[in-house]
Amino acid sequence: MFILKSSPLILLILFSAVHHLKAEESVSAWDLVKNKEGIKVYTRTLANSNYKEFKGVMTLEAKLDALLKFINNAEHCPDWQYKCLKMLTLSDGYLYKLSNLPWPLSDRYTVMQSQGNFDQKQNSYTLSLKNIPRNQLPQHILQQLPAELDTVQMRTSDGYWHFQLNHTAEILITHQMHGDPAGSLPANLANLGVTNAAYVTLSKLREQLSGK
Repeated sequence: MFILKSSPLILLILFSAVHHLKAEESVSAWDLVKNKEGIKVYTRTLANSNYKEFKGVMTLEAKLDALLKFINNAEHCPDWQYKCLKMLTLSDGYLYKLSNLPWPLSDRYTVMQSQGNFDQKQNSYTLSLKNIPRNQLPQHILQQLPAELDTVQMRTSDGYWHFQLNHTAEILITHQMHGDPAGSLPANLANLGVTNAAYVTLSKLREQLSGK
């Protein structure tokens, strides 16, 4: 009889496989929650979070360089990003973004580290965004931030912009984000704005970039 002896390597492989399966099971499938005027918005639930993740998708006839120039211009933020009050471009790829919340809630801000990458094989560009807690920021970034006053930093605000190029003039745009606003904002209230965050942002982006 052949007996399979356990080894640290086999146990590690088995543990990794089980962990991966559990992680996949804890993330729900995408639900299409809005499909209007060429913009599709999906949401899903993530493990260990009461706040939903969104994904917005649309096509836009534009040039990639013009699109990136507009998106990376912090002054434009209030014109198209949902609830954006202002954005500041910091050094080393960091961005500060302040978003409006209705009274009596405090406005929320993020300090995101952005990183762009063009994949030549896939002919696509991805702009990754990750919120860095204030107490983990480098000193020279802290010195560039406005005073917190009565604002609250979001616990998480992570995601990306993905621009898929093809042989036509249209670019397939995917914007995906997951945020945890921290503080006393209830999850059910925050989740009501998730769909609007995706739809309004993409809709206003299209308005701003049409014909450019």
